[in-house]
Amino acid sequence: MKHLLPLAALVGIVSLTGCATQIGVDNPDNNAASWSAGTLSTTYKSDVSTLFAATKRALDGMRDVGIVGRTGETPERSELGELTGVTVYARALGDVQVRVSINKAVDANTGNDCTQVDVRWGIAGNAQQSQQVIHRITQNLGR
Repeated sequence: MKHLLPLAALVGIVSLTGCATQIGVDNPDNNAASWSAGTLSTTYKSDVSTLFAATKRALDGMRDVGIVGRTGETPERSELGELTGVTVYARALGDVQVRVSINKAVDANTGNDCTQVDVRWGIAGNAQQSQQVIHRITQNLGR
């Protein structure tokens, strides 16, 4: 009985953190995304500014899947003023927060510069809705 509480805590932690799972997305630069701890992550060869514009257009056009509208963004700039990252916030039906983080990155396999996009739909995450956001971002890139 005295081991029940620590075991329950361990099971809870493991179920919340989970492990990374590869999920297919229609990103022409990377056809797989990583689903881990409620966040869907993929990389693009486009720059942060281009993906930021595509993300804004995507979220603005997603009323059909329940996004009510964008609520703000928090840009990050280098010392030279270059946009190195931005997080875009939106709200979906039921007052669910949708967060899209766009950051400069380096591809682990090739060493080339890329941009990582992380999508989180709600507190626990929603893989299907996050895939739809990635799909709409890709459509708005115009490729």
